[in-house]
Amino acid sequence: MSQPSIDEALSVYKRFHRALLTSTASRWRGLDISMQQLRAIYMLRDEEVATVGRLAELFGIGLPAASILADRLVRAGFVDRNDDPADRRRVLLTLTRAGIQLVTELQEGNHLLMRRWMSRMSPEDLAALTRGWRALAEVASRSSQPLQATAR
Repeated sequence: MSQPSIDEALSVYKRFHRALLTSTASRWRGLDISMQQLRAIYMLRDEEVATVGRLAELFGIGLPAASILADRLVRAGFVDRNDDPADRRRVLLTLTRAGIQLVTELQEGNHLLMRRWMSRMSPEDLAALTRGWRALAEVASRSSQPLQATAR
């Protein structure tokens, strides 16, 4: 049996990802937020507390654009904007209960679906998938190189 190529592995991942998106499309359709806003909500979930400057840094945008992004999330009820008690010039962003609930519902839905699919796999295939994901996670955790945009 020949070794699968990276392109083949990525092609299979793309099929899986497409199936996941198709199966969860109805949950995503009802969201009235942009992809950048959703990414910011996920970032705030991971960071827990972030400044507008940190938001600008992570998204590679200027402070005014980051401030507008934060304002939109505040108006939508997903983010709280508070003064930093240690430095009143800084503004701290945190997820509201609604923001946390949104991320949780989206993630749990994906995990529930993936769990259902994985439960239909043979023990051998599930073990192989686990080994593969573990290996990829180990390589990814050792990599410190950010993804660079390439000219096409």
